[in-house]
Amino acid sequence: MVDSHQPQTDDTAQTPRLLVSRPAGDPFSKALEQAGYEVVSTPFNHCCTAGDPHGPGLSAVSAWEEPLRTGHVMWVVFASRRGVEVLNKLLPDALADAAKAGTKFAVVGPATGAALRRLGLEPDLEMPASAAAGQQLGKALREKVDYPPSKPTKKMPPVPTLLCIGSALSRWDSAVMLHEAGWDVTCLPVYTMLPVEADELPAGTIDGWRHGEFACAVVTAPSAARVLSDVCGKGTVVCIGDTTAATAKKVGLKVSRVAKTADPTGVLEAVEQAFPLKEDAVSASSAQSS
Repeated sequence: MVDSHQPQTDDTAQTPRLLVSRPAGDPFSKALEQAGYEVVSTPFNHCCTAGDPHGPGLSAVSAWEEPLRTGHVMWVVFASRRGVEVLNKLLPDALADAAKAGTKFAVVGPATGAALRRLGLEPDLEMPASAAAGQQLGKALREKVDYPPSKPTKKMPPVPTLLCIGSALSRWDSAVMLHEAGWDVTCLPVYTMLPVEADELPAGTIDGWRHGEFACAVVTAPSAARVLSDVCGKGTVVCIGDTTAATAKKVGLKVSRVAKTADPTGVLEAVEQAFPLKEDAVSASSAQSS
C-alpha cells in the first residue's frame, strides 16, 4: 500500500487530530479529548471469545474448569486484561475457587493486574507490559518456583503446572522456556481478535488518514497496529508500550513516541510530547471542563 500519509501540521490545523484505536468514550479517548485534542475513536478489531463462531473452542476452556476449582493448577498467567475478564465470564468464580485452593496468579501489565483485583484477587507476580513477549516472565516464575531444583534432592518436587491465559494471537516465549525446563505448560486462548473491514471504520477515516488530516494514530495493541497499516496505510503512531511499538515498526509504521505507562495518563503524556497543543487550545479545553 502506498505510504501517502503526511502527519497533520500546525499549518493545516490548529488542534492536532488523532485517530485512536479505542471505542468512543473509552478512558484513553476521554483523556485526550479533555486535554484539548480532536479525537476520532474507532476499534480496529472485534473480540471473539471462546464459543463464538470465529473464536477459540469452548470445550478446551471448559476442560480446565475442574482443575482450576480444585487447585490442580499451580500458576495461572494472564497476558491481558481481556483474558481475565473473558475467563471469569466463561467460568464464573473459578478463579476465586482456584485462589482458595492455593493457585497463584501472575499478570502482565498494570491493566491486567487491575482486572484481577476487581475480582477481589491479588496477583502473586506482576510483570511490566514489556514482559508480554520474550522470556522475562519465565525467568521471574523460575525465581518463584525452584524447579528443577537448583540443588539436588533425594525426591523431586511435583512438576509445576502452568496455565497461560490469553488471545489466540498471544506470544508465549516464556511458556516455551518453562516447558523446556520441565514444567507442565498449557497455553489456553480464551479469545481472539479479528480485524475490522474498511467499511466498518467511521466514514472518511481512511481518506482522512491518507490525506494527512490526522497528526498521528494512537495504537493501544499490536493487533491495532497491524490493522492500521493494512487497512489505512503507513503513517505516524504513538504506541501504548514497547510490544505494540515493536509490531508497529515491523509493519512499517513510524513510531513517534512510546508511552512510559500503559494507561491514559501515560498515553496522554506521550502524545503531548510528540504533538504539543497551543496555549489557546489548552485554555479552551480547560474552560469546557470547568
